[in-house]
Amino acid sequence: MKFSKNLDFITVTKYTVLMLLFYVFNNLELVVLPYSSAVFVCALLFNFSIVFTPILYLGSFVICGEMGLLASAGVFVLVILPIVLVYKSFKTKTYYEFVAYTLIGMLGFIFLGNTQTQVLLEKRILTAILTTFLSFLCIIVAHSIIQKGFRFKLDFEEVFAIGIMTAILGLGICNTFSPFIYKSICVFLILISCFVFRRGLGSIFGSVFSLGLAIYYNDLNYISIFLVYGIFSECFIGVSRYLSAIAIVLCDYLLQIAFSIYASYTYLHFISVLLGSVCFCVLPTQFLTAFKDKLYAFKEKQLVKQCINHNRSVLSNKLFDLSSVFSEIANSFNLLKKQDISQDGAKKIMQKEILGSVCRQCMNYDKCKPNERSINSALSAMLDIGFAKGKLSLIDLPSELTKTCVHPNNILYGLNKMLADYRAKLIENANLGVGRDLIASQALGISEILRSLALESGSLLKFNNKLEKQLTNNLFKAGFIITELLIYGESDRLSVSMVIAMKEYSFLELQTVVSKTLGVKMAIDDKTSITEEKEYITLRKSDEYDAVFGIAKATKEGSAKSGDTHSMTKIACDKFLVALSDGMGSGSDAENVSSTSLSLIESFYKSGLDDHLILDTVNKLLTINTEDYFTALDISIINLKDCTASFIKFGSPYGFIINDNGIKIVEGNTLPLGIIDGIKPSIATTELNDGDMVLLVTDGISDAFDSSGEMIEFLRTLPAKNPQTLADNILEHAISLNGGKAKDDMTALAVRVYKKMAS
Repeated sequence: MKFSKNLDFITVTKYTVLMLLFYVFNNLELVVLPYSSAVFVCALLFNFSIVFTPILYLGSFVICGEMGLLASAGVFVLVILPIVLVYKSFKTKTYYEFVAYTLIGMLGFIFLGNTQTQVLLEKRILTAILTTFLSFLCIIVAHSIIQKGFRFKLDFEEVFAIGIMTAILGLGICNTFSPFIYKSICVFLILISCFVFRRGLGSIFGSVFSLGLAIYYNDLNYISIFLVYGIFSECFIGVSRYLSAIAIVLCDYLLQIAFSIYASYTYLHFISVLLGSVCFCVLPTQFLTAFKDKLYAFKEKQLVKQCINHNRSVLSNKLFDLSSVFSEIANSFNLLKKQDISQDGAKKIMQKEILGSVCRQCMNYDKCKPNERSINSALSAMLDIGFAKGKLSLIDLPSELTKTCVHPNNILYGLNKMLADYRAKLIENANLGVGRDLIASQALGISEILRSLALESGSLLKFNNKLEKQLTNNLFKAGFIITELLIYGESDRLSVSMVIAMKEYSFLELQTVVSKTLGVKMAIDDKTSITEEKEYITLRKSDEYDAVFGIAKATKEGSAKSGDTHSMTKIACDKFLVALSDGMGSGSDAENVSSTSLSLIESFYKSGLDDHLILDTVNKLLTINTEDYFTALDISIINLKDCTASFIKFGSPYGFIINDNGIKIVEGNTLPLGIIDGIKPSIATTELNDGDMVLLVTDGISDAFDSSGEMIEFLRTLPAKNPQTLADNILEHAISLNGGKAKDDMTALAVRVYKKMAS
């Protein structure tokens, strides 16, 4: 550091503390001895000014009134400074070997010391050895505070060195100023440590702080006294920091009354404890909290959190790249042109082929050649008939050909063969077109899913460290042993992950504590066993609503299997899919088509594809099937987050929404899936309320009633509370209307939405 007249506040504070340390270390014993040489060596090692530091070091002896030590201290400075300058010139760091120079410097004190101080040579040698030991301690402690800054976990030797140095400083303060001043400092530090650190450390710190007084008074009782200070402070710090301060003041007085810990209890004992407590109380809570947060920030494991966000960013970029790939695939298929096989083009090709392959080989070709125009006209007329009928016969031959052509059968055979090839080409082209459209739409759907996932994973998670500590403390108070805890996400994506070291505990109580702390209703989303005594638990924001289901079904009398299939599945964390698929007819074939359609729809919805894309894809797959398979489909997507229901119908009968205000009909007017390509579903979205019942039925039940009005009248007679009871009653009544027989496959599916109770 270069000399400057304009020193900033931090620099002034730093060298003021250094001067105090010189002064305190000189007074570690009743007589002034140059123990401050250890601090001097340490200060130079950690790049303190080679100008200010020696001046303050020598000045400390002047302040102590020991002018006789200036000579030996000066020799020590003259030994150390040249070595420091050599190291600095080579820009080389000095490490623990620097302490060896202390021994050299101590020679100045051992042999050149002023004999007027009347310190024996043996004492001087012992002081040199102790100063060297103190140099080691100072370097270790300074490394922990200055370089590590408590941002990293301290090693055992560092903790040990800090403990020893605390006792030495305490002794020096007692000798330099007063044991009562040091006691005030200790009380102040005990209260701060109890406020900042976790439970148990306050008592340990108190025991360490007491060592200086124990050595000064030669009385180990002070260790017990300060240990009790720490215990009392920790007992009340959770209630109020002011109450904790009062507890220490009362504790000191009660210990004197109960055990006579002091030979004589004077007002200085009381004032020293009171002064430390008052200093703690006047500190702003905001300042202490900020200090605590900053200290804990050093201990937080940031690597895991940063790795999570880094991996999310990498994954997001990869998903965007994949999304672009599938988007390009969709564009490529959409840009592919269908082969031109129009009738006009095909007609010209066929006419040319007949003239070239049939007529040219005929023996009368030369005679017919002058009439080529009329022959082409006749062939064109025949092909128009062939395109319309699909096949030509002798009666379709024009008079122009019957009069002149000697081989009309060859022409008919050639034209019919080309017409057959043309029809096959049309079918192949149509199938290719459907397949091309199917692949393009699926590629586009996958692209959208990947893009959505990329956007979701690309948003970096925000972690709430303060809330994590608060939740950990609240769970600990409630009796839960949490070894690790992480809060991340915001709003609807708020999540809490934890490792709990307990075999038995209440899930409901755990959810309650987490919900109250976060101010949001949370529910357990995942639970995985790590070891026999540890479990991994994830809680997410709970949906405000939930649903219960009921299903009742009957197979057509005489049929082995029902063509009706149903689904009740969770397609997202806050969405349910309920569906009825009615394969046309009954038996195994109808059941296969129905279940296959529903299985495809479930898988597509779980993947996150769009409604229209899903239904269009399933419809195309059924349409291009070689058999006449089709199915009526009735789907309801229930969103528990905003309590809405989307109804999607393909050739299905009406559905119902039942509540206390009445019954609402949900209708659809489209054909079933698999009949024709390109049909659009009937989609309607409506809001639901607490207690609303959604009812879906197949045509086996709806056809049993004469009209929708009759069914509504019957539904009004039923209590719409239990969905299973409602489904059973409707099925039972529909069968009774058919004379007690199931004339068709019959299925009723009921869903009741309800609001969750507050925990």
